[in-house]
Amino acid sequence: MGKLKRLSTQTLRGQIISSFYLVFILSIIATIITWVFIVILLLSLNNKIHPANYYEGKIPKLVKKIQEKGDIIDKANKETLNALIPLEGIDYQVIDRKGQIMYGSMSQSYISSETNLIKKLNINLFDEDQIIKYYPIFDDRENLLGAIGFRYKLSVMSSNPNDSLLLWFIYISAFCVPFFYFHLISYLVGKRFSERIERPFNEIIEGTHKIEKHDLDFSLAHINSTKELNQLVFAFEEMKEALKESLQKQWDMERERKELIAAVAHDLKTPLTIIQGHAEGLLEMEYYNIERQDQYLKTIMTSCHRSIKLINELNEISKVEQPEFKLDIKETDVNNYVSSKLREYTLLSEKKDITLKTALKNLQTDEHPLFIDVFRINQVLDNIFANSLRYTPVEGVISWETIITNDEIIFEITDNGKGFSGQNTTKIFEKFYRENTVKFSEDGHSGLGLFIAQTIVKKHNGEILAKNRIEGGAYFRIVIKNMIDGQ
Repeated sequence: MGKLKRLSTQTLRGQIISSFYLVFILSIIATIITWVFIVILLLSLNNKIHPANYYEGKIPKLVKKIQEKGDIIDKANKETLNALIPLEGIDYQVIDRKGQIMYGSMSQSYISSETNLIKKLNINLFDEDQIIKYYPIFDDRENLLGAIGFRYKLSVMSSNPNDSLLLWFIYISAFCVPFFYFHLISYLVGKRFSERIERPFNEIIEGTHKIEKHDLDFSLAHINSTKELNQLVFAFEEMKEALKESLQKQWDMERERKELIAAVAHDLKTPLTIIQGHAEGLLEMEYYNIERQDQYLKTIMTSCHRSIKLINELNEISKVEQPEFKLDIKETDVNNYVSSKLREYTLLSEKKDITLKTALKNLQTDEHPLFIDVFRINQVLDNIFANSLRYTPVEGVISWETIITNDEIIFEITDNGKGFSGQNTTKIFEKFYRENTVKFSEDGHSGLGLFIAQTIVKKHNGEILAKNRIEGGAYFRIVIKNMIDGQ
């Protein structure tokens, strides 16, 4: 399975926290930059924008001019004061000494009596966010006639009524800027974060769809996200690999099953056909012929033996391939065992006029028995030796060398037959593989013996090797491990 080139060690919780801080810090930086720009904009409009106390600063001059006019209590002076006072930013009110409103732009009364008027002269009064201030009006003899009151606000907005829309826009913008940037940056960081989170899930979902279609040739190992999602991706990848391996075994078993059925049907067809034909021949005989009857019966018996051999080998395969199959490990004196097999193989070789040469090398540091399954090792050696006998010509030579160590037994069997026809000698250990097109019914060779032999050797943690000799003939090397610790 592929490995991630660079794994993220940050947890999902850590990434959420870091994303929050990133949004917070970037929002503050962007807000400060925007506020600096707004301040620069206001400074550039300094000649046009009046300060908050713009109208308050005009009042002392207005009072001085009004007081110079003397008696302004009379309503006839209203137009004069309207023209003198900037009514867009200042409201005024002329009252007599008793607090009665004579005229002006504000109708609300703030003075209730002469005493009250005297107390409130030249001091700031407040009406919510507005400032009211009364100034006295005297006649030529310095007698108090009344007062003029001004009402104004100390705000930039009220000081710039003509530019209120621009100022409102600037104020609202300055107020909304932090929220705008927080929302914008949250969206951008969130989108990046969500893409990083969504990508593994999308890949996994797509992977499940591929698995549904039996497509397991894909990998998620290039994905890099949070620590938890990386673990999820790896778990999915491991599950997919395990599923792929399991399904591949299942597909291989299904393929082998079909091949096995086809091969068995093919190999049984010929001997059964022979049996059927000869049995029908016997039934159709019109007169008794003992020689012909014996010939038919011998042929029938030979075909039966070959069919039984194939069935027995199929039974052996079904046993040794089972996961629960176990070897019958026993303490074995290998020297005695090899000597016994030597006598057996010598008799078989003499029957075919073949010379059997043997050699035994005991390299054990101390004499002690080895632990093997003798019955199964017999199957291995019998299959190998049977192959050598089958292909070694008359007056040929078979060599068998055994090497014994503390940890293993090595059998090397060579012959001077025709060897293997193919260069890829590993194929001879496949089920139903035969070196030529000769059918089972003709030579009794099913193509299962070497497969069984290889399976048994692997159960002994060993290995089996076959190749062609340079001087001609075949070479087998079987390594059997000492199973002193069991399976």
